[in-house]
Amino acid sequence: MANFSAAFGYNVYIMPLASADVDTAFTGITTGTGTSGSTAFINLGTSNANVLAPTSSVTYTNGVFTVAGTAFDMDGLDKVARLYGLTNAALETDTNSEEILTYDDETKGFNLSVPTSKTWSVSLSGVADFKDAGYQILRLAEQNTVADSLRVKFARVGPTGTDETIYGYGTLSGYTESIEAGAIVSWEATLQGYGAYRIDLDANPAPSPTP
Repeated sequence: MANFSAAFGYNVYIMPLASADVDTAFTGITTGTGTSGSTAFINLGTSNANVLAPTSSVTYTNGVFTVAGTAFDMDGLDKVARLYGLTNAALETDTNSEEILTYDDETKGFNLSVPTSKTWSVSLSGVADFKDAGYQILRLAEQNTVADSLRVKFARVGPTGTDETIYGYGTLSGYTESIEAGAIVSWEATLQGYGAYRIDLDANPAPSPTP
């Protein structure tokens, strides 16, 4: 299996789950990633013990992934896969609004743009080994999104040197590929946000006290 570096600067994690187990209220969640399953949106475990090895075997049958011989519960509490070899993981948001015409004696009428909804998506692309577990999970989740009503948990950490984390639920769509040499594939897909997303900003350090 090819070894891809993390030169892109972001760590991106995905976990497939059934749409019935999406919790857009983020119940009990206090952070995007961490070592506590009860408070972290994606539980990485101590020293990333909860992150699947890229060499893990992946199969999929009737809405259930089996990875490294263990069937997923598909409830959002399974182990997570890291996407290696990424070349893009850009967040895009859009605020939809409606124009409302108002009138009163003082203003004599004016148009008011009222925000009504917000959408978001993440453009994903990368270069992967066909045998990479993260790539296989992404590919199978996208393929069976409609048939088995699959969603994914998503978290993006970085860039390098920061702990900023964007996380939420999404639907994978728009997969395209370009076959490279041997067992290498260049791929693109879109993660369309399902519900709201959250962001943990990288906090500035507290200022030093004045002497």
